[in-house]
Amino acid sequence: MRKVLTGVTVAAFAVGVAVTGGAGVASASVPHDHDIQTVRVSGDAQGTHFSTTTLHEGAIRFDISTTNPNGTGVTLFSLHRGVSLSMLGADLAEEFSGSPDTAAKGTRDIQRDVTLYGLADVNPGTPVSATVSLEDGTYYSFDSNSGQLPSTANVTRLTVRESRGGDSRWRPRPGHRIASVALTSSDRFVVHGHLPAHGSVLVKNVSDTLHFMLLQPVQPGTTDAQVQAFLASGSSDQPPFAVDGPSVSTDVLSPGKKLVLSYSLPKGTYVLLCFVADDTTGMPHAVMGMHKVITIG
Repeated sequence: MRKVLTGVTVAAFAVGVAVTGGAGVASASVPHDHDIQTVRVSGDAQGTHFSTTTLHEGAIRFDISTTNPNGTGVTLFSLHRGVSLSMLGADLAEEFSGSPDTAAKGTRDIQRDVTLYGLADVNPGTPVSATVSLEDGTYYSFDSNSGQLPSTANVTRLTVRESRGGDSRWRPRPGHRIASVALTSSDRFVVHGHLPAHGSVLVKNVSDTLHFMLLQPVQPGTTDAQVQAFLASGSSDQPPFAVDGPSVSTDVLSPGKKLVLSYSLPKGTYVLLCFVADDTTGMPHAVMGMHKVITIG
């Protein structure tokens, strides 16, 4: 759902950013004491394709890749009681409107109607893995980069069955720590540890609103002040600090949800960004200061 929620501002960051090959999915040694379930998700111009749609509750790793030149956004969500796919489509139409007041209402309505579990947006040559813990129930996924609103024609239904094998929730291996990024109510990224170029990061939405995390390459020496000045300008030009290279992104997470994102990227300087519309002002979170320049390696 990231592309649906970003609007025009994030498009400026994508201008001139080439998709390069050679990056593979990093191996994520995240759960322990049980074999993690793995689902292969492939995207193309027709949508997304899942290797299986019947799972059991616990930690599930989604290995995501695409051949679509425009990229694929794999959004995982559950509908709240009484909510239909058409109602969610209406919420997204509000979110993507050009009116800040309407976009703010869209953020509030999406949060009211669905729970979002993230997963990821990918480009050709830069696959990722997203690991989430799911309880038994019914879930849905659609390609948020397709330009279409979710409907019965383009949504994949996933059934997660109750597990009888004990506690299979995600947890780090004993003695194994990975970096984490908290998405906060003050619309900021709080980084704990050093993000790897090849590895995994725990992304946690600890806020009271929707967030996602885009990891975008920038020139060495880029500062958050430069990023803020560009965003505040409202320019749709390519940022002067932009760098050609692959990027990775989670999809949107509801408050209290988390995932482990595993990826492989070139070492260097990147900026973390979130463009969800603020639920009061409708302003993209990044314009309100939700960006952080980091070095990965």
